[in-house]
Amino acid sequence: MLKIPGFGNTQPLAGITATSRLMTDELKKYLLEQCRQWMLPEEIRALSRGGLTEHGEKTTREIAEKEKKETLTDFKIERMYGFNDPKTNELVNLGHEKMLSTIAQRLLERQGDSIVNKCTKCNKLTRTPNAKQCRHCGHDWH
Repeated sequence: MLKIPGFGNTQPLAGITATSRLMTDELKKYLLEQCRQWMLPEEIRALSRGGLTEHGEKTTREIAEKEKKETLTDFKIERMYGFNDPKTNELVNLGHEKMLSTIAQRLLERQGDSIVNKCTKCNKLTRTPNAKQCRHCGHDWH
């Protein structure tokens, strides 16, 4: 008989790792917003590319041509968005939601519980990895 995680049991479901069971939308958002320092460079570039539009890239290149700074602008765009980086392209090609989940899952598996800061009283996520007060119940552990 299968047990549902989070409902009074501690046995894992077959084929599901502990970290994949724990990934919620709140945890994913926390990891992507608060744990950037543990991300790989290609993950940061892939996230940056999510906000870039074709119009924005075209406009940037047009301004550079007018100012004769094409090489510098190309360098900056490549460094920031990684269009020629195969690892970045691989992440972007997954699609936005799958890319976000993949990055968050890797962070959780690689860094473990050391980056997930939970309240010692209510066990909910804090606002940041260094927070010492719960935003949910107000518990303070300074």
